[in-house]
Amino acid sequence: MRVLFVQDVLGTAYAGDVKEVKSGFARNYLLPQSLAVLATKDQLTRVERLRSAASKRREATETEMTALAEKLRNASITITARAGRNDRLYGSITNIMVAEELTKIAGRDIDRRRIHLEPIRHLGKYSVNVKLHPGIEAKVSILVSAPTAVEGAVEEPTAEEVIAALEKGEAIPGIDPPKAEADTEPAEDQEPAKSS
Repeated sequence: MRVLFVQDVLGTAYAGDVKEVKSGFARNYLLPQSLAVLATKDQLTRVERLRSAASKRREATETEMTALAEKLRNASITITARAGRNDRLYGSITNIMVAEELTKIAGRDIDRRRIHLEPIRHLGKYSVNVKLHPGIEAKVSILVSAPTAVEGAVEEPTAEEVIAALEKGEAIPGIDPPKAEADTEPAEDQEPAKSS
């Protein structure tokens, strides 16, 4: 099916292009979303106007994204997350969290899908690419750190330390010692509780 693109469709065509596409793609996506129209004689008269308007829009978007990339380039964000032994996080840092922090810096929404990142599962410093527009990227550094330790707080024991302390009958650091169980039998001068 031959269609005239009214708007840019990333990876397929620019506004003003006339292309042959599969009929299912046109009927199910392009036409209902008003991204393209059937390439009739009447519609083909609009080609030059569509191309010039789309060209201006693309230039404005590229200028805006270039300015945003300069703002974000070499930006550094810090994300605080709880971690256990060996600096392994309880959970992970995802592109959603990074997008929220970048939105604060940029002053505008940054789409999480623009951030190419494998989930971060350890404390440390990482470098991430943010693809803002085709050909426009910004490299951002992320510092994942643990919350500052509270003075006097005891470090959480490992499973091996807990098992060793239990076997020796010692108190486990950072965990309250187990309370002695009260006798379940009533005293001689008390009557056992009656059930109703």
